[in-house]
Amino acid sequence: SSAVKQSILAKLQEAVEVNLGTAMTYTLFEYAKDNKDQFMENHQPVNSTIPISGIISVETPNTAPSSKKKEKKEQLSKAQKRKLADKTDHKGELPRGWNWVDVVKHLSKTGSKEDE
Repeated sequence: SSAVKQSILAKLQEAVEVNLGTAMTYTLFEYAKDNKDQFMENHQPVNSTIPISGIISVETPNTAPSSKKKEKKEQLSKAQKRKLADKTDHKGELPRGWNWVDVVKHLSKTGSKEDE
Protein backbone atom coordinates (compact mmCIF):
# COMPACT_ATOMS: atom_id res chain seq x y z
CA SER A 1 0.00 0.00 0.00
CA SER A 2 2.82 2.41 0.81
CA ALA A 3 4.49 1.49 -2.49
CA VAL A 4 1.30 2.43 -4.33
CA LYS A 5 1.16 5.74 -2.44
CA GLN A 6 4.77 6.48 -3.32
CA SER A 7 4.20 5.74 -7.01
CA ILE A 8 1.12 7.99 -7.08
CA LEU A 9 3.04 10.78 -5.35
CA ALA A 10 5.93 10.41 -7.81
CA LYS A 11 3.60 10.66 -10.81
CA LEU A 12 1.83 13.67 -9.32
CA GLN A 13 5.20 15.29 -8.59
CA GLU A 14 6.06 14.95 -12.29
CA ALA A 15 2.79 16.68 -13.17
CA VAL A 16 3.60 19.44 -10.66
CA GLU A 17 7.00 20.05 -12.25
CA VAL A 18 5.42 20.28 -15.70
CA ASN A 19 2.84 22.84 -14.53
CA LEU A 20 5.13 24.81 -12.24
CA GLY A 21 4.27 28.51 -12.18
CA THR A 22 0.59 28.07 -13.03
CA ALA A 23 -2.55 27.58 -10.96
CA MET A 24 -2.58 23.82 -10.83
CA THR A 25 -5.01 22.58 -8.20
CA TYR A 26 -7.71 21.87 -10.76
CA THR A 27 -5.10 20.54 -13.20
CA LEU A 28 -3.75 18.06 -10.65
CA PHE A 29 -7.21 16.78 -9.77
CA GLU A 30 -8.06 16.33 -13.44
CA TYR A 31 -4.73 14.55 -13.98
CA ALA A 32 -5.50 12.22 -11.06
CA LYS A 33 -9.01 11.52 -12.41
CA ASP A 34 -7.74 10.81 -15.91
CA ASN A 35 -4.98 8.48 -14.72
CA LYS A 36 -6.73 6.74 -11.83
CA ASP A 37 -6.59 3.36 -13.59
CA GLN A 38 -2.85 3.76 -14.09
CA PHE A 39 -2.41 4.80 -10.44
CA MET A 40 -4.36 1.86 -9.08
CA GLU A 41 -2.96 -0.92 -11.27
CA ASN A 42 -0.70 -2.23 -8.47
CA HIS A 43 -3.20 -1.62 -5.68
CA GLN A 44 -4.46 -4.64 -3.77
CA PRO A 45 -7.49 -3.85 -1.61
CA VAL A 46 -7.27 -4.81 2.05
CA ASN A 47 -10.22 -6.92 3.12
CA SER A 48 -11.02 -6.07 6.72
CA THR A 49 -14.52 -7.36 7.25
CA ILE A 50 -15.92 -7.91 10.72
CA PRO A 51 -18.65 -10.48 11.28
CA ILE A 52 -21.91 -8.65 11.79
CA SER A 53 -23.28 -11.18 14.25
CA GLY A 54 -20.84 -9.97 16.91
CA ILE A 55 -21.83 -6.32 16.50
CA ILE A 56 -25.61 -6.50 16.47
CA SER A 57 -27.35 -7.68 19.60
CA VAL A 58 -31.04 -8.39 19.53
CA GLU A 59 -32.97 -7.16 22.55
CA THR A 60 -36.67 -7.28 23.21
CA PRO A 61 -38.07 -3.93 24.25
CA ASN A 62 -39.69 -3.75 27.67
CA THR A 63 -42.94 -1.89 27.04
CA ALA A 64 -45.04 -3.53 29.74
CA PRO A 65 -43.58 -1.77 32.82
CA SER A 66 -43.69 1.67 31.21
CA SER A 67 -47.39 1.32 30.38
CA LYS A 68 -48.23 0.60 34.03
CA LYS A 69 -46.51 3.74 35.31
CA LYS A 70 -48.48 6.89 34.66
CA GLU A 71 -46.71 10.20 34.74
CA LYS A 72 -48.26 12.52 37.28
CA LYS A 73 -49.11 16.03 36.21
CA GLU A 74 -47.73 18.78 38.37
CA GLN A 75 -50.59 19.89 40.60
CA LEU A 76 -50.79 23.65 41.02
CA SER A 77 -52.62 25.34 43.83
CA LYS A 78 -55.28 27.96 43.12
CA ALA A 79 -52.85 30.72 44.09
CA GLN A 80 -50.19 29.37 41.72
CA LYS A 81 -52.71 29.15 38.88
CA ARG A 82 -53.91 32.70 39.58
CA LYS A 83 -50.33 34.00 39.59
CA LEU A 84 -49.64 32.33 36.22
CA ALA A 85 -52.86 33.72 34.78
CA ASP A 86 -51.98 37.23 35.94
CA LYS A 87 -48.53 37.05 34.34
CA THR A 88 -49.71 35.87 30.92
CA ASP A 89 -52.28 37.09 28.43
CA HIS A 90 -55.20 35.05 27.06
CA LYS A 91 -52.87 33.12 24.74
CA GLY A 92 -50.58 32.05 27.56
CA GLU A 93 -47.77 34.34 26.41
CA LEU A 94 -45.89 36.82 28.54
CA PRO A 95 -46.62 40.47 27.70
CA ARG A 96 -44.26 42.41 25.46
CA GLY A 97 -41.41 43.92 27.41
CA TRP A 98 -41.81 41.80 30.55
CA ASN A 99 -38.04 41.37 30.79
CA TRP A 100 -36.92 44.80 29.62
CA VAL A 101 -34.32 46.62 31.67
CA ASP A 102 -34.57 50.31 32.51
CA VAL A 103 -31.29 51.53 31.02
CA VAL A 104 -30.93 54.60 33.24
CA LYS A 105 -31.58 52.63 36.43
CA HIS A 106 -29.23 49.86 35.33
CA LEU A 107 -26.38 52.25 34.52
CA SER A 108 -26.86 54.15 37.76
CA LYS A 109 -26.41 50.89 39.68
CA THR A 110 -23.49 49.49 37.69
CA GLY A 111 -21.77 52.71 36.68
CA SER A 112 -20.30 53.42 33.29
CA LYS A 113 -16.80 52.57 32.08
CA GLU A 114 -15.82 56.25 32.10
CA ASP A 115 -16.08 56.37 35.93
CA GLU A 116 -13.17 53.97 36.36
